[in-house]
Amino acid sequence: MRILLTAITVLFISACASSQTSDPNSLSFRIPKGSTLSLNKELTIPYNDTHAVVQHGAEVKDRDKKEYAINCRLDVKDFGPRTIAPEDFTITRTEDGQNWISEPSIMRFYTEIYLSSNKGTDIIKMVCQEYGSQTDRNFTVAEMQNALGDFFSIKFAENK
Repeated sequence: MRILLTAITVLFISACASSQTSDPNSLSFRIPKGSTLSLNKELTIPYNDTHAVVQHGAEVKDRDKKEYAINCRLDVKDFGPRTIAPEDFTITRTEDGQNWISEPSIMRFYTEIYLSSNKGTDIIKMVCQEYGSQTDRNFTVAEMQNALGDFFSIKFAENK
């Protein structure tokens, strides 16, 4: 009986252990803190906005983005119009989640990437999102990178 209890306990503890992976194609991959998000092209913050949107590797207007495809919004503190020059940002943390847009049919899947700038750019975060149904899943980091195209690139820090 004691052996069975020990075996069940070990199985339970191992099932609760995080399944960390270094593969951005995996749903369980998390961008490590200290990674770098590089803006490789100038990005325009439109008049009276505090963000710019990238989808399918191109800058798009809010009204033109396709909600059912991954789109990423770069948030800054100050209003536009202005241009953000190419720069490397440090990733301070990330959060994945989902929330209802219209229950029970439309769900929003998202990843928030919190950023800091060594140049003093008033960057806050990048939010990538995609709408789907309750039977869909969040996107992988590799799928997010694909949506960013060559506008942004991510260099992953070593997991510790």
